[in-house]
Amino acid sequence: MSRFARPSASALGRFLNLGGTGARIAGNLLVQRITPGKARIDWAPIGALLGDTLGQMKGPVLKLGQQASQWQDVLPPPVSAALSRLQNQVPSLPFASLESHLQRRYDGRLYELFDTIEAQPAAAASLGQVHRARDQQGRALIMKIQYPGIRAICDADLRQLRRLMPLGRLFGTPSARLESVYRELQRGIDQELDYDAERQSLECFRQHFADWPGVHIPFAATELCRPGVLVLEERPGRSMNEVEQAPAEIRQRLAEALCDWLAEQAFGLGQLHADPHPGNLAWTETGELVVYDFGSVVPLPERLLRAYVQIFDALRGPSSEALEAGFQALGGRQPGSAPPHSLYRRIHLLLHPLLQPGAQWDFRGASLHQQLIELSPLLMSALGSLQPASGTLLVNRTLEGHYWNLYRLGARLPVADLLANHIEQWRAGLLTNKPG
Repeated sequence: MSRFARPSASALGRFLNLGGTGARIAGNLLVQRITPGKARIDWAPIGALLGDTLGQMKGPVLKLGQQASQWQDVLPPPVSAALSRLQNQVPSLPFASLESHLQRRYDGRLYELFDTIEAQPAAAASLGQVHRARDQQGRALIMKIQYPGIRAICDADLRQLRRLMPLGRLFGTPSARLESVYRELQRGIDQELDYDAERQSLECFRQHFADWPGVHIPFAATELCRPGVLVLEERPGRSMNEVEQAPAEIRQRLAEALCDWLAEQAFGLGQLHADPHPGNLAWTETGELVVYDFGSVVPLPERLLRAYVQIFDALRGPSSEALEAGFQALGGRQPGSAPPHSLYRRIHLLLHPLLQPGAQWDFRGASLHQQLIELSPLLMSALGSLQPASGTLLVNRTLEGHYWNLYRLGARLPVADLLANHIEQWRAGLLTNKPG
């Protein structure tokens, strides 16, 4: 893992860094496009430049790159590969730069509470990095430490990031998608910087899934946590980025556990772990899923679940016209506009066969994302009828992220049957708890 100096919180400095990167990318593409005899764009140097710049800068721009890395087969492969390395190869801050900061957090008693803290970080991410440690009782722990000054860095980036967003259009990414990613990023930063809220979310998930087979969630050592420092049980596992090396039966077991866990979050717990990039998921050699980082958790109120279930039922049913009521319930329709029935027909035609009882969803073979990309012109023509539905941006991105995780696993799953079982139990619970 490479090292980097403490990132600047200067708004001007970070703006110049972003702007300079954008200009170099645009210039590289222009030169390649006007070079005689050059048939195809070489995306490798562009991916390397983006990966290096975002990794060094930290903060929201790095998180945006990590999100974009999940768009396999959407971004050019060299760009996607470079951004994928941001999941687990982010440059780290030297521990010497963190040690005095930690001493202040622990009132000078850092080594009275911890027996050892490894100087070499186990991982580095967008808002902080992780160090293995042992407390005085000998427990193997992980210290998740926010970078000093990260709040100022986030504030600077969120003021300037829009200036970089148009670059996504150079990769063919739709403007509406860029805008939704930006808004979600903006709202999510405050939540992810609140480690106390993350600890509470983690404990809520641990309690609900305490006896859940195939899924492990580490405990928080609450007495050792401090503002900007979250101390957790160490739960080793291999990165989801390496899961293609696992035997087919292990990948299938992981896919089943992941899908079942995701459905139970929605219909059993009513909350969603909303940061599904591969760096937050690990796996064991016996096919168990390990889940890290509960900094982004979104509640799923009954109203929202009812609307999603209504759309699910419409997609399973015989007519695409039933989708209109579902989109209305979700809040995804412009008031007074004409229903986009041609878009509904195409979506129904695509998903209806996959959602029938007994249907096996082949995530790798079906290339569903490619077929959805082909719907882009129809979707663009329907934008006057559609609107972003309140409360769905994080949910939809989470589902998109897990689609790519299941694609990475090469999963074949009866998705409709699995969802139908959870929905049936959820509906039974609603009837049981209904007043009167």
